[in-house]
Amino acid sequence: MEELFNFGISQEDALTLFKALDIEENDRLLCIASAGDVPLNLLAIQDLRIEAVDVSLNQLYLAKIKLHAVCSLEPTEAAAFLGFTDAKPEERKKLFRRVSELMDSNEKLFWIENMSAIEKGPIHEARFENYMAKFNWITFLIFRKNKLLRFFELETIEAQQEYFDRNLSTSLLKIIFKIVFHPKIYKKRGMAPEGLTHSGERNISEFFFSRFRDFCSATSARKNYFLQFCFFNKVLFPEALPEYLSEWGIHRIRKNREKLKFRHLSYTERLDQSRKGEFNKFHLSNVGDWMSRDEFAQILRLIKEKAASSSRIMSCYIHCNHSIPEELKNFLMPDYQLGERLVKADRFPFYTLVPIKTNFEQKDDR
Repeated sequence: MEELFNFGISQEDALTLFKALDIEENDRLLCIASAGDVPLNLLAIQDLRIEAVDVSLNQLYLAKIKLHAVCSLEPTEAAAFLGFTDAKPEERKKLFRRVSELMDSNEKLFWIENMSAIEKGPIHEARFENYMAKFNWITFLIFRKNKLLRFFELETIEAQQEYFDRNLSTSLLKIIFKIVFHPKIYKKRGMAPEGLTHSGERNISEFFFSRFRDFCSATSARKNYFLQFCFFNKVLFPEALPEYLSEWGIHRIRKNREKLKFRHLSYTERLDQSRKGEFNKFHLSNVGDWMSRDEFAQILRLIKEKAASSSRIMSCYIHCNHSIPEELKNFLMPDYQLGERLVKADRFPFYTLVPIKTNFEQKDDR
């Protein structure tokens, strides 16, 4: 069976985005929806208006079911229903009845036709997560599950780094990375070909391996849901759950539910439709990895034309750093040093981060 989505979990740390975009109360953010975790986490952290867009209707269904789960279930129920923690298929089907009360007819029909995804936990029906899960048994075979569990019990970053260097950083692990991320295997199986537009025949295993130590030990492993999900295909500790699944996060989202909108269209289309000053914060994710240089340049031109004054942009990439068009260099100023500082404390440090400040005057039109 072909997976329903490319991503079950958005692979960006909302805490990093919050700092890079200098998010403040009542900001107006235009972002990529992807799996929905970015807009949900940001709304859980701060009161702001968010419009999340995506060209994939299925990704939007996933993002919206996460929102519906947060608005209709208790935190532990929502985490289990979505697949972050364990639950039996029948339990998830019962929870779905409550979640579905908030859905429109199209959403409800989609999930009824894909009830197996509900039974597994929707985030597990994604291409990338399924691909990585296939290699979990190899990790357990090499390091033993108890040794990995011990890593998540360590109390300091220093202890994690020492443990990683002594027990986990092996030549065999590097070989596994070369296999998992070999372009002939990774393309199509782990990533949609469009997401590797600029990768060529490059074996990105070296890049991923170079960031893997930071992934494991630069932040608290016990609080990093990306890391726990990577190793165990679930979140082990409640304190590691995404911000929108915390008690305080769910409370804020329910209070500000109407401030989050999901729309099925491209980022370029939404920018083209927007009024001048309608948005002052822009989350581009790594759309540049999926686009041609001209397509990405068009997004930047539209932001310059439509953004409010003193806006902030957050872009990132793995394969291609699209340069700022010559005519925009006086208006859009990448801060690569800030990006380097931020990635050192990122819970998923596999992107190169490019925060961009703006330098133009624009009337706000809210």
